[in-house]
Parts: sequence; structure tokens; C-alpha cells
Amino acid sequence: MSTAEASRQDLFKACESLFGTDIDVSVEFLRYLKPAGVKAAYRKKAMETHPDRAVTMDGRADFMADRFKEISLAYQLLQEFLTAPWKYSLDEKGALYQRRETHRPAAARTGARPGARTAAGASARHTKTRPPAEPLYAGRMPSRRLLFGQYLYYSGNISLSKLIKAIVWQRIQRPSVGSIAVSWGWIGGGDVLTILRNRRYGEKFGECAIRLGLLSKDELLRLLDKQRIIQPQIGRYFIEEKILTSGELFKLVVEMKMHNRKYW
Repeated sequence: MSTAEASRQDLFKACESLFGTDIDVSVEFLRYLKPAGVKAAYRKKAMETHPDRAVTMDGRADFMADRFKEISLAYQLLQEFLTAPWKYSLDEKGALYQRRETHRPAAARTGARPGARTAAGASARHTKTRPPAEPLYAGRMPSRRLLFGQYLYYSGNISLSKLIKAIVWQRIQRPSVGSIAVSWGWIGGGDVLTILRNRRYGEKFGECAIRLGLLSKDELLRLLDKQRIIQPQIGRYFIEEKILTSGELFKLVVEMKMHNRKYW
């Protein structure tokens, strides 16, 4: 499938295949998605699902091969989308479509001879343009409990793109609900494939597992608790990227806890 033929739902499904079904994929998520994040997620998933590992996975060769194919196709689709984002826009229904205008050099659009120097071009070569500053949230703080990343965004400390990058960083490094359930012996590899194949649009892995009778609600809660314990704290991302100092982070954590106490 080419990017010109890809719908928004196709791209959402590809994101879920690489980053996990518990991530809230949106149009904004697609817009801020970066090739490096996609590549890192693909490498992690490819290591987990490559058919060569079936030798040590109790004969799950068919399951591993199907999952590896799904991951590879998802990676290819997102790479094609990110390689040429200027070809796409969003219509009123949210579907991605290819623009009719082809991407041409500026000289071809203005009618100038190739290689000809123009006053605007000469001026541009001597002027360094700075990228526009990312807008920060300036509205009211939501009247509900917030996760730390959400609090950083709604308090105006980070932009939406930085929040998405932090979420992607965290998702890449944490194990999926399915892999934890398999390691605990609650479901098998074939069950994981059944869940992935029968998952409805927007339905998370655990929700589908409950609907199919493969996991109970109590088991899913225990799996999610384990996943939260294993995953790295999102605040570490902002320290590693030098967006916040450890002192600033500590102060913001205290402020978030004070906010959340109002909404027990």
C-alpha cells in the first residue's frame, strides 16, 4: 500500500502495531511523529518477533512470522508517510489524501531559469530564519486528576510535541501487556495473534482480550499495574533531553500532587 492510498485508520493501526495498542493515537500524534522514533520502535518490535527466535519460543514459528510481517508492513507504511509528508493533507473527514499539486522547485513555479539568481534568493541566502517557537498551552487547568506529562503540558511548561515525544520514548521502553501475560502463562502466543486479528478500531489489547474471554478484568488490572512498575518514569525523559533540571522536576511533581489532591 502506498502512502497515497493510506487512510488515517491505516496509519493509526500501524502506530498501534509499533507502539502498542494502549497508546492514544491521534492526528496530532501523526503530525509530531519523527522517523527516529518510528525506527527505534521498529527495531525493538523486530527483535521481539523475528522468526529466527521461534527456535527458543516453543515452536511458535507461525505466530512469530505473522507478527514480524505485521510489524514490517507497519514500519514501511509509516516510513513512506514520513518520507514525503508534504504530499498529504487532512480532509474534513480526517482521511489522508494526496495533494493534486506536485512538489516542484521554486524556480519552476515562478518561471525563473534554472540556476538564475533572484533578489529574493540572494537575500534568503544571507538571512538565517529561526524555527517558530512551539506554542504552549495557555488555557485553564483541567478540573481532574492528571498524569505528570499531562500536568507539564497543561501548566504551560512543555509543548504538545514534547509531550508526544516523551510518551513515545516511554512506550518504546516498556513491555506490552501481551508479552507480560505470555510470560506469566496467562495466555499463549496463539492467543496474542487472535487478539490482534480481532481487535476493533480504537480497542486496546486488554479490552479485546476481555471481550474474547481470554483475560479477566482482574487479570488485566494486574497486568497494567506490572506494566506501570516496569516502564521508566516519564520525567526522566525531560532530564535526559535537558528540558528540565532535576530541581525543576521535583518542584513540578509537588505542584501536580497538590493539584490532584483536590480531585480524589
